[in-house]
Amino acid sequence: MPPRLRLAEAHDTYGIQRLIAEVYGEYDCRLDVEHDEPYLQNPASYFRQSGGELWVVSDEGEVYASGAVFLHANAAELKTLYVHRDLRRQGWGRRLVQLAIEHAQSCGRRQLILWSDTRFLDAHRLYTNMGFLQTGKRELRDSNNSVEYGFELALSETIDESCS
Repeated sequence: MPPRLRLAEAHDTYGIQRLIAEVYGEYDCRLDVEHDEPYLQNPASYFRQSGGELWVVSDEGEVYASGAVFLHANAAELKTLYVHRDLRRQGWGRRLVQLAIEHAQSCGRRQLILWSDTRFLDAHRLYTNMGFLQTGKRELRDSNNSVEYGFELALSETIDESCS
């Protein structure tokens, strides 16, 4: 049975953390949920409390990809986009970004922003191929001494009243 894209649930928390830790490990980094990414302690509710959403690609209870959108007052932010190496180059990252775009548009946001570690070159290619513009750079001073590039995408407005 192929992996299935679905809304994340509370029981996916450990699987999401494990996925991100594995991807970080590919870059000789480590995930420190408590100090660097506390929202990952309960990610589904974190994104939904803003009116956003979190999706996962799973198979037999294992999480192989994740992507989320957080709604700010004037923009939306793409977060937590990670794809396990076995599912890369199969369109999952693009599909997750597209879901975030659609959700942000339906909630009346006119801009989607994101920050991505400078080491994630494949992700940067995906973003630019989808129309994002690189807009800045920042140092996080986190446990991995991360430096990130900012990206932005202008969105057209298609408001869904359920987001209000």
